[in-house]
Amino acid sequence: MIGLIASVVSAAVLKSWIPLTAALAYILSIKGRKTALLGFSLYLTSIIADPGFDSVYTIKGQKEFILLGMTTLLVLNDVLQRGILTENKWDIPLSGVLAISAVNDYTLFAALISTAVYKLYESFGKAALYFLTWLSTMGIVLLALKGKLPGIAAETFVIGALGLLAVVVGGIRDINHAEV
Repeated sequence: MIGLIASVVSAAVLKSWIPLTAALAYILSIKGRKTALLGFSLYLTSIIADPGFDSVYTIKGQKEFILLGMTTLLVLNDVLQRGILTENKWDIPLSGVLAISAVNDYTLFAALISTAVYKLYESFGKAALYFLTWLSTMGIVLLALKGKLPGIAAETFVIGALGLLAVVVGGIRDINHAEV
C-alpha cells in the first residue's frame, strides 16, 4: 500500500499521470501474483516509454529519477509481498509520513528514500544492501559517462544494462534477490 501512496504523491509532485499507472498492479494483484507482476511490468513500461522526462544530468531529471525510482521500488515490494492490505504495524505511519512529506521537496526525498530503504531491508535483508551497492555503482557510471551519452534513451539503456548486470552477478554469486 505504501507504493500506491508514493505513486500518488509522485504524480502530484511531478504533475504527471504516469506514476498513477501503478494502480494497475494493485488492481491486478487481486487475481494473483503473476497478474500483479504483469501490471507492474506495464507500469514500468509506461515510465520508461514516457518521452516527457528529462535527462538524469539535469536537476529536474534527478528529481524525476529519485521520485520514480523510489516509488517503483516500493510498488515492486508491495507486489512481491502481495501488499495491498498489509499486517505490518509500521505501514500506516510510514504512509502518513509519505503523504505529509509532500509539502516540501527536501522532506519528500528524505521520507521517500528512507521509506524505500527501510522497506527493502525489511523485505529482503542483505539483498537490499546489494541494491544500494548497485545504485551507488550506477551513479558513479552515469557520472563518468556525463556528456558522452547521446540522449535520454542512452541513459535509460545504461541504467537497464546495469540492472541486468546486477541480476547476473547475483545469479552467479547465488544471491536470492526475491526470496518472498
